[in-house]
Amino acid sequence: MQWDHWRLLSLLSLAGFAGLLFGQMMTFLFLATLVYALWLQHNWYKLWYWLQKPKKRRSPSAEGVIDDVCRLIEQVRQQNSNRKKKLTGYLKRFQSATAALPDAIVVLGEFGEVDWANYSARELLGVHWPRDNNVRINNLIRDPAFQQLLEDPFRFGSITTVKSPLDEDMQLELKLVNYMGAGRLLIARDVTQTIKLQRMRRDFVANVSHELKTPLTVLRGYLEAFSADSDSEQWRAALPAMRQQSERMHIMIKDLLALSQLETGEKALRRVPADVATLLQSIIDDAHNVEHFRDHRFSLNVETDKWLICDIDEVRSAVSNLVFNAVKYTPAASQIDIFWRQEGENFCIAVEDNGDGIADHHLERLTERFYRVDKGRSSDAGGTGLGLAIVKHVLQRHGANLNITSEIGHGSCFSCCFPSRIVIENINV
Repeated sequence: MQWDHWRLLSLLSLAGFAGLLFGQMMTFLFLATLVYALWLQHNWYKLWYWLQKPKKRRSPSAEGVIDDVCRLIEQVRQQNSNRKKKLTGYLKRFQSATAALPDAIVVLGEFGEVDWANYSARELLGVHWPRDNNVRINNLIRDPAFQQLLEDPFRFGSITTVKSPLDEDMQLELKLVNYMGAGRLLIARDVTQTIKLQRMRRDFVANVSHELKTPLTVLRGYLEAFSADSDSEQWRAALPAMRQQSERMHIMIKDLLALSQLETGEKALRRVPADVATLLQSIIDDAHNVEHFRDHRFSLNVETDKWLICDIDEVRSAVSNLVFNAVKYTPAASQIDIFWRQEGENFCIAVEDNGDGIADHHLERLTERFYRVDKGRSSDAGGTGLGLAIVKHVLQRHGANLNITSEIGHGSCFSCCFPSRIVIENINV
C-alpha cells in the first residue's frame, strides 16, 4: 500500500515538472492520472482473470495493493484447502468407522431419500449405496410397521421389529432418529439370535416347570393319600412309583447341572490321549446293561487306528447318550452299528440304527433342551430331553460337530465329527 502512494506521488511530480517546462501543467497532470488509472484498471482485470481459475493460472505480479490482495487471497485459499482436507479426512474416517459397524446405518434426507448407507445396510436391508442414492427408503423397505414408523414423527427414537426384505427368517430391530436438522438416521440391527434365545429361555422355563410338575404331582398325591395310620400294604405298593418319580427328578437335575457346567465352562477340559476303539467297546458293554436293552445287536467298525486328544469322561458321556438312545428308541433285536472312521478332513464317531427314523422337520431342533419327537414315548423310556443338548455342548467344547441324518422307516445316524488337529497316531504302536 505504501509503495502505491510513492508511485502515484512520483508520477504526479514528474508530470507537474514536465507541465512547468511546457506551460501545460493541468494537461500533463490529467494525462498522468489517466495513464495511472488505466494501468490500475489493467492490473485489476488481471486480478479478476486470475480469480476465475486460481488453481490453473498464476497470480498477477504488481507491487502495491494488488500484490497484497493476491497474497491475502493465497493465504485464505491455502487455509480453506487445509480445512477442506481436514474435513475430508474426518468424513472418510467417519464413513470408514460407520461402514465397519455390524449394524446397518442409512442417512436419510428431508423427504426420506437415501443420502448414504454403509455396507451392512446392503446385507440387512438391501440398500445399496451409491446405487440407491436419492431413492425413497419406503420404496426399498415396504414393511407396514416400518412405513408407520417412517410416517409418524412422534415415534422417532422408538424401536420397531420387522422382517428383513432379503430374508424372512431374519428379524431386524429398526430405530429412526433425527439427524442434522431435517435429516434422519435409520439404524437396523439383526436381533434374530436374540429373539431365538428369548424364545428358548421361555420354552426352557415352561419345559422345566412341566417336567418337574408330573413327578411332584405323583409324589404329592401319594403323600396326601397316606397318613401315619395307613396300611403297610398301601405304602409297599406306592414306594416303587414314588422312588421312580424321585429318581426321574434326580436325573433331570443332574443333567441340568451338567449342562450348566458345560455352557458356562466351569468344568475345565482335561485333554488326554484316548484309544477310541477301547472307549467304544466299553460303551457297548455298558449298553448291554441298560434297562431298555432287548437283545439289540451291536457292530463296532474301527476303520482307523488314530487316537483322540480329548476329555475322556465328557466324550464317553456324549457317545453313551447316543448309543443308549439308540437302544431306548429302537425295537427289540435292532441292529446298531458304531463306527470310528475318517470323513474328509474330520474323524467321526458314528452311531447308526435301523429303527423307525425321524422326520426331517424334527432334526434341526433335536439338540434343544427338553425337545422330544414323541413326548409320550420319551417319557415312557425315562428320558429327560437333555441328552442331545449335552452331546452338542460337549462336542462344541472339543471344536467338534454333531451331524444328524435320518429317514423314516430306515433308521438314523448320529455322527460326532472331530477336527484332525486333535487326532494323533496310535501311541501304542
